[in-house]
Amino acid sequence: MEVEYLRHGVPLADYPLTKADHRRQREAVQVHEWVQRQLAKAPPWSDKHLEEMRQLLGPPTPPWELQRWRLRLYCGHVIEATRNRNNPRPDGGGRDEERCPECGLNPAVIVAFEPLGPAAEPPAESRSLMSSRSTRQPPADRRSKAELVAENNALRAELEVLRDQA
Repeated sequence: MEVEYLRHGVPLADYPLTKADHRRQREAVQVHEWVQRQLAKAPPWSDKHLEEMRQLLGPPTPPWELQRWRLRLYCGHVIEATRNRNNPRPDGGGRDEERCPECGLNPAVIVAFEPLGPAAEPPAESRSLMSSRSTRQPPADRRSKAELVAENNALRAELEVLRDQA
């Protein structure tokens, strides 16, 4: 599946902040502060719990599954960031903010963005696996919806006969 990446504004051009940008930044700061307060109340995690979470999350995303983006942040700084290649926008999936590495503003909402390209090319064996996945045929033992409906109707009729006999 090929994703068509979107762009919003021109990160390298002058960008006048809008009322919506100011509102989103204010809301992001409020959410960030609330989360920090909740984390301060929470008991620390044990090493065992941290390891269980690492196991649950799995290995880090390989670089060939990441897309590079140029982002203009609320503070005006322009940075490069990576996101999952399946998202058409860098601010999708609940992550519409960054920590600015230049001024330290955290959070800094994304106000403009443009795609730059993949973070890395997949290794040769991954490319051949991905291309074979797209041409793969469904298993021979899979039945069509019509076949399943017919079998369901036959079983319902058989059940009615058995109920009448009882």
